[in-house]
Amino acid sequence: MSMIKGFHHLTAGVSGAQEDVDFYVKLLGQSLVKKTVLLDGEDPIYHLYYGNANGDPGTLVTSFPFRQKGVKARPGSGQVRVINYSVPKGSLNFWRSRFDNFKVSYDVEIPERFNERRQRFYHPCGIEFDLVETDLDTRPACVAKDIPEAFAVRGVHSITLSLREVAESIRFMGEALGFRQVGQSGPYYRFETHTGGPGMVVEFFHEPDRHQGSSIYGEGTIHHVAFAVDSVDQQMILKDRFMGMGYIDTSESVNRNYFRSMYFKMPGGVIFEAATTDIGFAIDEEPGHFGEEFQLPPWLVDRKDELLGRLEPIAV
Repeated sequence: MSMIKGFHHLTAGVSGAQEDVDFYVKLLGQSLVKKTVLLDGEDPIYHLYYGNANGDPGTLVTSFPFRQKGVKARPGSGQVRVINYSVPKGSLNFWRSRFDNFKVSYDVEIPERFNERRQRFYHPCGIEFDLVETDLDTRPACVAKDIPEAFAVRGVHSITLSLREVAESIRFMGEALGFRQVGQSGPYYRFETHTGGPGMVVEFFHEPDRHQGSSIYGEGTIHHVAFAVDSVDQQMILKDRFMGMGYIDTSESVNRNYFRSMYFKMPGGVIFEAATTDIGFAIDEEPGHFGEEFQLPPWLVDRKDELLGRLEPIAV
């Protein structure tokens, strides 16, 4: 069985911090799990984590609000194109009405793919999302006073990758990562890991004429997807496997405070990550109080006042 248990998190470059908080917390009913900073580079950029109240891997989407720095990324192939969230069957009308009330852009059509109805909607910075109807997701609901459990988001259902070529990437998903190909619908290919179902699904969208997107941190694209592994030992097993297959564009294990990350590119150019589940968010806030205070890793604590002074205030 694959060492990859499903998703850990998705990370996107967005525009403003407050509108991002409003999108995930006010609109979608998710919790702000952690307020910290991007650990790469010198400029202070928020790193905001959203998910269910427990901060469970597979429910997490994280944001770098890059409007402050003025850097825009270029959407294209070789990227995660769509983040797909699980919602219960029969809930799309509730969400369409909610999108109207919040003045959120969404598509009129409700397509069906792999026997699941989907509602496309858009982040304020243009990033694409789908709500996917399923009754197979048993994760805790992201409820709010105006979002009943019967309609509430459960977590990340799947991701849709935009790829110019698919043949080598299909082999990579199976031979390198241990995913199973379970379906094809026109230009869409579906893969599952572990037990399958919501939180364990990757889709390819074959777009041979779409120009290559950028790989930088910047506003308007999903920068990478992180898959959950147990430990650094499992990261190193994967790294050795990738290197032995010739996929040498693989990082060392990097300390991200709440987990350790190993980054690699799949053949189609999408940035993947293996993130460990052995640390977690309780190292600096008690469960039930995640996201309440601005947090920094030990090596940045002495710069807290300086960093906060250079970041826009946000309210939840």
